Amino acid sequence: MWLWLVVIPILVFVVWGLAAVMGYVAGQDKRQADQVQSIAQISKEQFDLGIEDLLAGDFEFAKQRFEYVLSLDPQYPGAAELLGQAMEALQQPTPTPSPIVSPTPSATPDLTSYDSVFQSAQAVFNGGDWSAALDLLLLLRGEAPEFKLVEVNQLMQTALRNRGMDKLFQGRLEEGIYDLYLAERFGPLDTQASSWRRSAEFFMLANSYFGLDWPLSTEYFGQICVANIWAACTKYAQSAREFGHLLVAEEAYCRAVLQYEQFFLHLEDQAFAPTATKVAEACLTATAPTPTPTETTTPGTETPEGTLTNTPTPSATPSSTPSPSISATPTSTSLGPTYTLTPTPTPTQTDTRTPSPTSTPTPSSTATPT
Repeated sequence: MWLWLVVIPILVFVVWGLAAVMGYVAGQDKRQADQVQSIAQISKEQFDLGIEDLLAGDFEFAKQRFEYVLSLDPQYPGAAELLGQAMEALQQPTPTPSPIVSPTPSATPDLTSYDSVFQSAQAVFNGGDWSAALDLLLLLRGEAPEFKLVEVNQLMQTALRNRGMDKLFQGRLEEGIYDLYLAERFGPLDTQASSWRRSAEFFMLANSYFGLDWPLSTEYFGQICVANIWAACTKYAQSAREFGHLLVAEEAYCRAVLQYEQFFLHLEDQAFAPTATKVAEACLTATAPTPTPTETTTPGTETPEGTLTNTPTPSATPSSTPSPSISATPTSTSLGPTYTLTPTPTPTQTDTRTPSPTSTPTPSSTATPT
């Protein structure tokens, strides 16, 4: 009896303890699930509101919303691309390239103490080996999270920033953007790094339309081509040529000529020159003025005044027959010279041509006055 009085309370406490632990674990899981769901819902709401702000022209609000979404979920689909559009609308990036720092060989790091690890990280950082510096700093952070917290954070931010910039200069845009976002978690980025990151995001946005939507690809690469980075002008030329082909299919020849001009401005392709020339000629033909018709009259046709003209026929054979006419012969008298009228033969022209609606002149008698 005494044994049961001891064992039963112990069993009760054990059961309660297990129930409490299981309840705590289930509560934690439910809390995490609710938190993930809440973050997803908030991210979606802010993302949708950011799209509305972007379409309405409120680029500053759109920028803040997309940045907030990325702070909650750095991999949220489409947030980085739309953030680049908002930043591009607020300010055109004008980055100035800088040479990549080549890392110098460093000595074997000293891992005997926390201070020696930190000094080794500083040494490889000064040598330009950003990855090695980050590895030592992460090792130090894992072993002693509170050791020189401010100095370690500042050194990690600068190393991530520099490594991200180097990757952007090498054309590794996704990796560079990721490093810059990691650096931004330790503090705000400088103007140059922010400008280069926006440019890289905008380039990736333009590249997403390459081969899928030539008009948008031409528009976006035309903007990034101003900076002439990452071979953007080459892709701009290719996009402009393909966009020109679409315009030719729509018979918009003059608009196609403008796109072809942009292509030849950045690339040379002698095999494509004859096609561009034909399109240019088609543009000139389409824009040529319409000729004005003019009225011409030909001999032998009726004139607008309604008069008839004499039109000779090649097969007509004119002949002349004599007809009498009157002529005056002077005679001498006492009163002075007088004239006597005597008929003399004069040729009369007759027409043996085929009758036609033309006028035929007839001879008339003429008298010589005395």
